[in-house]
Amino acid sequence: LEKGNENTITGYLNTSVCGGNTADTEFEFLTGNTMAFLPVGSIPYQQYIKSTTPSLASYLKSIGYATYAQHPYYGSGWNRDTVYPLLGFDNLSFMQDYSNQRFVRKYISDETSFDRIIETYENKQDGQPAFIFNVTMQNHGGYTDTYYGFDNTVTADKLNNSALDQYLSLIKMTDEDLKNLIEYFSNVDEKTIVVFFGDHQPNDTVASSVLAANGMDYNNLSNEELKLRYQVPYVIWANYDIDEAAGKDTSVNYLAANVLKAAGVPTNDYQSFLLKLQEEYPIISAVRTDKTADKTLDKASNKSDKATGSKNKQADSDMLNDYKLLQYYRLFDWEDK
Repeated sequence: LEKGNENTITGYLNTSVCGGNTADTEFEFLTGNTMAFLPVGSIPYQQYIKSTTPSLASYLKSIGYATYAQHPYYGSGWNRDTVYPLLGFDNLSFMQDYSNQRFVRKYISDETSFDRIIETYENKQDGQPAFIFNVTMQNHGGYTDTYYGFDNTVTADKLNNSALDQYLSLIKMTDEDLKNLIEYFSNVDEKTIVVFFGDHQPNDTVASSVLAANGMDYNNLSNEELKLRYQVPYVIWANYDIDEAAGKDTSVNYLAANVLKAAGVPTNDYQSFLLKLQEEYPIISAVRTDKTADKTLDKASNKSDKATGSKNKQADSDMLNDYKLLQYYRLFDWEDK
């Protein structure tokens, strides 16, 4: 899919977390908000979402979608069983709701998780669109224990890192299961988009030997090297015609708006604002904020051009500040109407 496949958009997603805190990535994707504006160490699912909070789920629900949140583990983890309804999910599935459970190591497998997506699709109301948000569990860390019935099928030659081998073996299994999921939806008549992305990279136990093999010390990474630890691949795939793109890097807060744009689904005011903001700030996370190059000023610019450039800079600054204000309102001062 990452090699320019038809009806596919791929790139790297810049996350705010590494090695854990999956819920923060969920929060950024579902709400369009960013961890960059929240205190270090925050977990919005546990600290801030205490009442109805606007999200991708509540928006799609407002335009006729059925909304499903699925996670093959305990609902109490990160307060998901409390938070998901506040975000607009009407149908929840946790570990006890999964039938025909198959396990990899000690977690419900991605194969089982993807089968639940298919089952949900096949049993939804005819003609009603659905938003199915599925957080898998199979590849959860750590990766240093051994498990009965699980053997590594991938080995990173010469690195001698069993944790890395276990992680890669799990990823390979997920890749095969994703292939089956894509093949299933390739053969359905209803227009469908599958969005697949990582919550974060694995911990240093897994990554350290890979970094070392590339001349990096995980204990002493430069700023540029550190950025690499906060990138995960993402895929937007459709079973109908959409514009393809590769190498389209972004950050988690923008992903949902980009999915709606690719799908041809109208965006609400906040999502439209994010798409505009992305033009000036293509990446915003708790780790980095990247701004597009300012082409309005150069050595040959006259005074008028410089004045225009100054105004543009001010407009950019105002737009970022507007984002902070909008996020505050939507997270802490929202009244459901």
